[in-house]
Amino acid sequence: MEKVLIKGASIVESNKVHQADLLIEKGIITKINQSIQPDSATAIIKAEDKYILPGFIDIHNHGSVGFDASFGTYQEKTDSFNASQQVYKKGLKTALDFYINMGVTKVLLTTMAAPLDKLCVTLGYIKSFLDEHSEYKKLVYGINLEGTFLKDPAYAGAQNPAYFYEADQHIIDKLQEASGNLLKIVNIPPEHGKKGCELTRKLVKNGVVVAGGHSAAFGDEYAQAVDAGLNLAVHFLNGPSRSNSKSYRNGGAVEVMLRSDEVFLEIICDGYHVDPSYVRDVIARKGYERVIMITDTMFANGLVNLERFELLGLKGAVSKNKQFLQVLGAENTLFGSVLKSDVGYANVISWLTRQMSGTWHRMHEALSLNEALVQASVMFSTNPAKLVGIYENNTIKSGTGSIEVGKSADLLVADIALDKFSITHNVIQGRVYACNTQSNSRNTGAYKS
Repeated sequence: MEKVLIKGASIVESNKVHQADLLIEKGIITKINQSIQPDSATAIIKAEDKYILPGFIDIHNHGSVGFDASFGTYQEKTDSFNASQQVYKKGLKTALDFYINMGVTKVLLTTMAAPLDKLCVTLGYIKSFLDEHSEYKKLVYGINLEGTFLKDPAYAGAQNPAYFYEADQHIIDKLQEASGNLLKIVNIPPEHGKKGCELTRKLVKNGVVVAGGHSAAFGDEYAQAVDAGLNLAVHFLNGPSRSNSKSYRNGGAVEVMLRSDEVFLEIICDGYHVDPSYVRDVIARKGYERVIMITDTMFANGLVNLERFELLGLKGAVSKNKQFLQVLGAENTLFGSVLKSDVGYANVISWLTRQMSGTWHRMHEALSLNEALVQASVMFSTNPAKLVGIYENNTIKSGTGSIEVGKSADLLVADIALDKFSITHNVIQGRVYACNTQSNSRNTGAYKS
């Protein structure tokens, strides 16, 4: 559709919510005004009593509905992954369609610790798929390389230390060549020291975001990496990263993540990886302008009959309530989540609009629904766009991550109330997708077993 007019919605902008019409022309938001009159060539979406939000940008997403970016498509009968090219690409398409229905307008496919030759093959499949399916290039912004450069097995979490590598430019070059330069975020834990800082400077100079997570670093090591350009903390408070309340060595990685204004914090907002009281505490301390909500979702998301599985030597289980994944034999260690983006957004709205006792703060007051929508949209859309450099008009046509005239029409139409969140339309660079979601908050308070 060349022209689309969304009529009568409440529009969530970066600092306010107001009612207006919104016109899209050739994939760009061209007007936000009262009573825009369409011509005969304009498609109309009637959105009275609905909201327009910026589309979700999920920068940390391993897979869903059986698909895993590193290993291929899960076969439940054999508890194994099929990474043949045809099966991989089919699984990738299924996962991407799943994300569109859940309100994602940009995604970074995220890898785990895996053999380099396997990663080169699967990243090559992603490149090939996007070359063959141009419509999905608008959705897949790139690759988040999470597990390759992890260093300390004690901080591995649900990653396999057998496939940790030294931080090395040659590995980056190899993976960039395989993927067609899709690497946009690379996790380099600061305990790699001087070599890691040198690589960080090179990557940042070339427009790649450097993250630090699964880190055994003390605060002084982490601060040196921040000075070199590291500006993202991987799944903050979910761990595993060193926390140290002593004054020794400037605390730990967690303390510097929280104190540094340069560092964005990822938070998995399923209510299990991080208790809601801590989420409110972090937003209050850090400011919602430096927090990025992620799913960290895995292949098990959407597999309704899955109970047990094995992933590259690690055995896992789906919780009885089907809402989180645990590493078997390590009760306090979770795999990535089974969180959908729309459910995560509903969770955050629920947490922000209720008075809540904090852990570090005595009490958090309830925000109004409009205030919560503004803050949540900044954390789900604006901040990730700013982090990876697509908020302004540069690598992405006209910029994305907020609802503004002149920006790319990456947006959602949704029914929203304090107890309801349902997406009716996902618009990606002007292309309209009908959605069917009903996403009440998954976990409205502190986790109860």
